[in-house]
Parts: sequence; structure tokens; C-alpha cells
Amino acid sequence: MENNKREIQKMKIKYDLEKIYLILMFSILLWASSANLWEHKLSHDFPYGLLASDSFQHQIRTESIKDMGNYRYEAPYISAGFKDTIGFYPPVLYHLGVIFSYLSGLETYDSVYFLVFILTIFSALIVYLIIKQFNKQAAIIALPLAILTFTGAAYVGFTWGSWPAIAAQFFLIALFWSISKIDFEHSFILLGIFLSAAALTHTSEGIFAVLFIIFYLIIHFIKKELTVKRIKDVVFGGILSFVLSVYYIIIFKFTWMGVQPYKFMIETEWGTTPLFKLTDFKIVLVIFIIIGIIFSILALKKRVDMAMMMGIFMFLVGYGNFVGFNVRSFQIRLLWPIYLSVFFGLAIYQLLKFVIKKWRTVYSIIIAVIFILIFIKIVPVPFIQQYEKLSTAGLMDSFHWEALTWFPSNTEEDAKILFLYGDMYNQNALLRNIKRPPYMVKTNEYVAALNEGLIKRNYKIDLLGDHKGVNYAYRKSLFSYGYYKEEYGSDYFYNSERDICSFDYYVFDAAARQNALAQYNLLILQELLKNGWFEIVHKVNDGQWDLIIIAKNNKPGEKCMEDEVSTKNG
Repeated sequence: MENNKREIQKMKIKYDLEKIYLILMFSILLWASSANLWEHKLSHDFPYGLLASDSFQHQIRTESIKDMGNYRYEAPYISAGFKDTIGFYPPVLYHLGVIFSYLSGLETYDSVYFLVFILTIFSALIVYLIIKQFNKQAAIIALPLAILTFTGAAYVGFTWGSWPAIAAQFFLIALFWSISKIDFEHSFILLGIFLSAAALTHTSEGIFAVLFIIFYLIIHFIKKELTVKRIKDVVFGGILSFVLSVYYIIIFKFTWMGVQPYKFMIETEWGTTPLFKLTDFKIVLVIFIIIGIIFSILALKKRVDMAMMMGIFMFLVGYGNFVGFNVRSFQIRLLWPIYLSVFFGLAIYQLLKFVIKKWRTVYSIIIAVIFILIFIKIVPVPFIQQYEKLSTAGLMDSFHWEALTWFPSNTEEDAKILFLYGDMYNQNALLRNIKRPPYMVKTNEYVAALNEGLIKRNYKIDLLGDHKGVNYAYRKSLFSYGYYKEEYGSDYFYNSERDICSFDYYVFDAAARQNALAQYNLLILQELLKNGWFEIVHKVNDGQWDLIIIAKNNKPGEKCMEDEVSTKNG
């Protein structure tokens, strides 16, 4: 009896140690992910920490769905003014962002961004549970590697806007966990839900999920462990997933698949986005990961385990760009520190087991804490990737946010608004926050006119919107679609020469990195104000200088200036 009490007490201490450790890791991951970037604030006065157009496209789409109450259509200011273009993007992240916004009281730009960070942290914790099924000690040691998800090239997935891909990988990892429980009764329900959720958050992760299921079945077939129940659960899970996803599958077929069919392409670069590579871990961690892969392959020969299969599969998928999966493999690499942590933890544990024969949980926690201190740079160690804090408010600032958010409550819904030059406007998805279809002068056209010393009445001006991949698709019937970009022609939207007198409102930045462009903006404003029907309706200043000026044209369409006006006499 006394021995039983001692054993129970030891188990309780181990359990309490594990709980404390997991709470510590959750806190550190929260600190490394959003807390540092957001200056330890949960709520902000404007979109904070967004560094690219893609992040703003997800921010404003979440906001639009909250405004509309559903995602049947794209908002007109996202779709070049058309009111019936189909809501074509996988919707789960946006819906979750709206729900969380209502629950928390946060603005959607904070709620959806914070959810991406939280889902990533939960991904790391679920991987911990998956590894724990194989070896608890390896799981404890592995978890700190997740810290490196929030630094270097991996972190651009958050700041540059790969939000749906990252969120979908949470559901992909949840799918791995559900498959590890496939022998449980009714396990196909979880499998079907997570498979559907991955596809409805970012479709490529749904495809990777299907490939993993095939990989899982092949491994079990080779090991002669493929039971009838497992086959039935996979089939029933697939049917459930199809039922849950069929409405969006139809949309996907006639938008992404119809307009931009997937092409297997070998790519070694991710456009201008920094690409996360295995060598970014640096030599010491790479060695541990390679040793872990070797141990995993040896372990799979003895026993089929989800942690090993997951790690090997996601490692190979990360290099899928060399067999045609292009940028979709690069997006998988954003969470490589989480996926490959199984190899890191297993390698450390197995190597030390050669020395320490009787292993205790406290040893694993001590080792994990040592690596935590190394990864967060309290203990600098060469040849190991370490956490670097990113401090930036992002592209947006309070002045431009005031200017952009002035429009929804002060202008007509069909107002035509023209943006002249602004430093941040090349990331043009942020302009959709005016909640009116934005127009913008082409920068190269603008610079050419400046160099010529001319103010022109006609410039090449783009009508902006999110047409990429779907061409402003609209539904004629359940299985019939039209495409406004094809019907109107590309020149209707882009590279079209337009009369600046035809707009209702104009946005002039009075400050820019290149002062000549800001001065050119003001020269155009002065020329327009010579007509009695132009007026300044709003100014944004920093308490000393006017930074952004909004002007209104009370007679849009009337001749407001000569075709060309020289700036050299002004």
C-alpha cells in the first residue's frame, strides 16, 4: 500500500511538472509570436505589424464579411465595384476572425491576425501530443524548437500575409492527430471535419492532407497493418469531408480551377518573399535534425508511428517545389520548426540515452529549458539559429489610417476616389479600407510626367481590386459562371488612360520619401483648386504639418484643367 502511494505521488509530480512546462512554453511562444511584434498590446488603433499587400487583403476581407454578415459575395470595393462577384476565397479563417472579433470586442484587423498566431501555437502543442504518443521525453525536448517559427524567414509568413496557409496547417496537424486515433470508435468524424477545415482554409493544405492519408495507407499496407476498420474510417471521413465542403468545391472549380488551373512547376525562389531553408536552422540544429531523421526511419521499421510519419512526410513536402508543388511547398516550410521538431527531440534524447541509462522526466525538462534559453538568446550560442525580435508598426500608420477610414462615413457608396502617389500605396490592398473601389495613378506614369515637368489631365490609372486567379467571377447558375475581367477586357481595369477630372475625391500625400513626388502631388492639387468647384474636405496633420489632404470635385466629368500644364513656371 505504501509503495502504491509513493508511485501515485511520483506520477502526480511528473504530471504537475509537465503541466507547468506546457504553460511555460505556451507563454514563451505567445511572447515570441505576437507579444513582441505588437509591443505587448492586444488592441491597436490601426492595423499593426502588416508588411505586405497580402496581409491587408486578408484583413479587409475579414472586415468586409463582418460588415456584410456573410460571404456570399465579395464586397464591391474588393471586386472593382461589381456587386455580385462570388466570395471565392476559402472562408474558414475569415469566419473565425469575425466570430472572434465579436467575442473579444477587437477590431477585425487584430482579431484575425491574433488568431493566426494562436493557431500556430496550438499547432506546436498538438505536435507535442503527437510526439508524446511515441516518446514523452522526446516530445518535451522537441517543443522549444517551435520558437524558431517566429523569427527570420519563417516569420514573413505572418507579417507578409500567408495567413490562410498557416491557419490551414493547424487543421492539417489536427488531422494527423485524429488519424493517430483512428482505431477509436467514430474516429472518421474528426478526420472528416479536419480534412474539410484544412481545405476550406487554404485548399493546398487539403490536397497535402489527402496525400498524407494515401502515404499513411501505403505505409500500413507495407507493414501489413492495414485493417478493414482503418479503410472504412478513411472512406467515411472522406465522404463526410466532401459533404461539408461541396458548396465551396463548386465555387473552387469555377474560380481557381477554371481561371487559373494548377500547374506543376519547379521553382527555387518564392518571388520577393524570403524563403525558409533547412540551412536557416544553422549547422548544429541541422545535424540534430538529420540524426533524428535517421533514428525515425529506423524506428518506422520496427513500429509505425504518427510522429515519425508526420515528420518525414512534411520534410519531403517542404522540398516538393523540386517536383512541381512550387510555392505551396514554401508555405509548408513556414512551420518547419514545428514539423521537424520531432527529429530534433528524438536525436537529443536518443544520443543522451547512450550516456544516461535511467531517464527521468525532469532531465528532459532541464534540457528543454537550456534550449529555450539558447533559442531566445539569453545564452548566445554560435551555429544555432536564435530568436530575433521584429519591432515595426508595419506599413500602416495612424495618419493614413485616419485618411482611409474617413471615406466610409463621409462619401457616397459609388464615389470614385483617386489616389495620387503615396509611399505605401504600392501595397495596394490596404487602399480597400476606404470601402469604396480605389483608383490609383500608375507610379511609373506619374514619375515620367514629373520628369517632363508636366501636369497632365490624363494619366494611366488602375481600377484596383482582387481579380488574381478568378477574374471577378460571378455566378449565373449553380454550375455556370461569368468573368467580368474577360468580358470587360484587361484595359478596363489596368493601364487605362483616364481623365482626372472624372473623379469625385482625390487623396494627396504631402510627405514622401522622395520629396519631389510629394511636391508634385501638391502642384496638382493647386491646379485643381483653381476651379471653383474643387474643395479640400479633410486634412490629416501631425500637429504641425499637413500630411494627407483629401479634395472633392463637385462637378466630376467637367473640364477641370488643360490637357497639359507646365510646372516650370509655377
